[in-house]
Amino acid sequence: MGFLDSFERSVERLVGGAFAKAFSAGVHPVEIVAALKREMDSRATTVSRTRTVAPHLYSCDLSTEDHARLAQLGEPFITEITQALADYASVRGYGLAERVSVTLAISGSLSEGMVDVTSTPVGRVVWIPTLTWDSVRYPVVKKSTVIGRGTDTDIHVVARGVSRHHCEIRWDGKRAEAVDLGSTNGTKLDGERITRAALPDRCTLVMGQARILFEVVPQAEASYRALAHHTPTSTEETS
Repeated sequence: MGFLDSFERSVERLVGGAFAKAFSAGVHPVEIVAALKREMDSRATTVSRTRTVAPHLYSCDLSTEDHARLAQLGEPFITEITQALADYASVRGYGLAERVSVTLAISGSLSEGMVDVTSTPVGRVVWIPTLTWDSVRYPVVKKSTVIGRGTDTDIHVVARGVSRHHCEIRWDGKRAEAVDLGSTNGTKLDGERITRAALPDRCTLVMGQARILFEVVPQAEASYRALAHHTPTSTEETS
């Protein structure tokens, strides 16, 4: 099942049996998602071999008729197309400085069935490492972050086989490495047991029964400065 097929099924579930009738004329939601994808691809900026950042703010201009038709679906429809675009960014490996946002607007210059998508250029961003455990993402803003089941650790991980002080993540502003702290069950990087190893921009660390996702992601500079106000660190920037 293709990406747009999956999206169309979700919209069908959203609007029920009225879907085919409602969109027998004018612009189709799948066409909007396709236009959003094209805009994201065309505006994505490659920063390095492993880092690409894409815009997160999008506006879809529509005819008066199409806008009125889509507005009837309400906020759930916006949520659907926004999630579809966020999923596409993940599939393509694009970094996003903030959560994806899509708005619909009326353009008097467009005829029914037409859509014009624009995006807001990506401003200055900083690239920061993050650790995701139990569906919670933790930004790594210090030079040293200790992971373990001890309550005095920076990231408290309660899982079988995790030592009190299990692993340390070191970040110098550009590169990260993982150091096992003499744990009982060891630390694995993408399936390979390590004592100390450089971390790629995206990988999985296994500590006992805990699987922790490591990613280097972009963040809007203003948001990062607020986050790191009390823990300044050097960062790699791009504009």
